[in-house]
Amino acid sequence: MIGSLCHFEIPAKDIEKSGEFYKQVFKWKLNTSDFPGYGLLELPREPHAGVEKREPFSNGVMIYIQVADISQTLNVVREAGGEIVKGKTEIPNIGWFGLFSDPDGNVIGVYQSNKS
Repeated sequence: MIGSLCHFEIPAKDIEKSGEFYKQVFKWKLNTSDFPGYGLLELPREPHAGVEKREPFSNGVMIYIQVADISQTLNVVREAGGEIVKGKTEIPNIGWFGLFSDPDGNVIGVYQSNKS
């Protein structure tokens, strides 16, 4: 649904170890077969979640908000005083994502599905 939280990412130095932690705590299963350096967490329902091998951002967890048109949304972000961190980027066979920072420096992701 447009405007809904659709995905979040948890930074992790060790994806397998992080996946095991979330499995123990929430019973989430980790799937690392699709993308190198990335694991999808299988939650019982949306939003989707992932564990990404990287140093944590200062704000830690990354959230993504589903939008109808990333390019248009990023233009609005710019007009509203935000900054583009990463422009529209393809996720093969899935859709596109982009990152922006709000005026306070919080980094937020936007996602557009290729299934219109």
